[in-house]
Parts: sequence; C-alpha cells; structure tokens
Amino acid sequence: MKKGPEREQAAPPDRFLVTTATGQRHTGAAAKVEIKYLDATKAPQVEVTFSASSSSGDTWGAYSTVPPDFLETLTLSARVMDRPLEPGDASIQVSPQGGETSFAPSGRLNLHLLSGWLVGDASGMSDKFAAKFEGPVVVTCAVPSSLMGVEAPTAAEDGELPTLVVDEKLESELCKRYATLGR
Repeated sequence: MKKGPEREQAAPPDRFLVTTATGQRHTGAAAKVEIKYLDATKAPQVEVTFSASSSSGDTWGAYSTVPPDFLETLTLSARVMDRPLEPGDASIQVSPQGGETSFAPSGRLNLHLLSGWLVGDASGMSDKFAAKFEGPVVVTCAVPSSLMGVEAPTAAEDGELPTLVVDEKLESELCKRYATLGR
C-alpha cells in the first residue's frame, strides 16, 4: 500500500499547507520570517516559523534560526535537531491533540522563498515528522527604537538588549529592502 497522497494538492491561497509523509494534511496561518536588528551595525537575527493543524487537532510545526544570508539567497537547508539551535539549525515538532509534543531528532529542513510564497520539505526523518509544505509568508522586521524615533527604555547595562520596535510598514533604512519578500 502506498503512503501519502498520489499528488500534492495546492494550498488554499491564504493558508499554509503541510502534507506529512503519511498523507495527513494540516493547514495554518502564513509562515513568518522574523528579522530582528539587535544592533544596527551588524547582521540581523532571522527566524522562520510556521505551524499547521489537521482536522483531528494534531499540530505540525517548524522553527529555524536562519543565517542572515538567507535574506539574500531566499533558500535554506537546515540541520534538524532536538536540542538548542544555532543559526542554520531547525526544529520540527508534532503535537497530537491532547498528547505530548515530540521533536524530530535529526534530518533536514529545506525551504525556498519566492514572491511571498514559502515551499519546501522536511526529510531524512521518520514519516511522523517528514512532510512537504507550501503557503504564504509574512515578513516582520524589528529595529532598535532609536532608529524609529520612538522613545523607549534604553539598555541600563552593557550587554543588555535594546528595546526593539516592529517596523510594520518596512520603511526604515534597515527594513525597507525586505518589503518585497512577503509579496
């Protein structure tokens, strides 16, 4: 007996679709690319996250701390692990309704961002975690409040993180280059 769907079905235009290797379909809100400038003179921290739920209430999710060059290449092949992540690593988790969340111990998360659409797969792991996915993406960019002309508490001590403000319109000098990623 064949596992999974015979052919992939397209995601609805406003929903993210995850199809597991066992053929279970999950849908959810748009994937998120979160860009955070903790220091305006350095490369940003970048995270890609998405999750989707099946009609039975099971949830499949992915989280990756991507290297800043993802914002140029729009492609990622991340090592999946079930321990703390470094840039370029990812986590895949499955949560059955009313059950305990489990994490894929290893594998790869491959994704590509094109014209506001994220596509990819999770592979090299058990069928419980392996999946193909596609759907819309939302891009957010946060910068130190001082760059947005917003008064906010400043870091009291060296090493403390600055107060960040989300540049909702992606108009600041640091964020405007990412305005087209989500379109």
